[in-house]
Amino acid sequence: MTTAAQNAELAKPVARVVYFVEFQFATSTARLCNSNMDLGWGGYMWSGVGTLGEISQIEESDGLESRPLNFTINSAQQSWLSLALGPDKEYRGRPAKVYMCPLDENFMMVGNPEQCWSGLMDMLSVDFASAKITLKCETSAYGLKRRPALRLNAAQHKVKNPTDTGLDYLNDLISNPAVWLSANFQRTA
Repeated sequence: MTTAAQNAELAKPVARVVYFVEFQFATSTARLCNSNMDLGWGGYMWSGVGTLGEISQIEESDGLESRPLNFTINSAQQSWLSLALGPDKEYRGRPAKVYMCPLDENFMMVGNPEQCWSGLMDMLSVDFASAKITLKCETSAYGLKRRPALRLNAAQHKVKNPTDTGLDYLNDLISNPAVWLSANFQRTA
């Protein structure tokens, strides 16, 4: 995926790399980079200057095991703190992407960044002592571990068995429970 010029920079004894991270929240998209300054790329300004603290190591496996990726974000900005303390529907299950680009000796990007990871945002935790927010993201393989819901309603049952009425009264039975006396209780009364 990388170009010959990028491979040449990565093959040097000292490789300088910048990472771009895109979080697609429900209300907006946040674009961060691990640079010491804001960088322009792809028509967007990617916020640097310590906003993105660190990215955990990307691990690959031979099987379908899901390996999370943790992003540490500086909580000094009020908007990030309010996001972390707000409802989880703002971030949970939403896309996250990581791009990588090598830098030359003058810290200029060599070519265009390449996408090196993508997944879904899962969980946010806040550490007030160190003023850090940790955003845990999972790969798409994480969804394979979850089993589909085992509940069945009348409409789902009618799709496969149009003439069966066995579940038609299920909602009524659940919402209006009837008190039944045991045979043992009826004999003693």
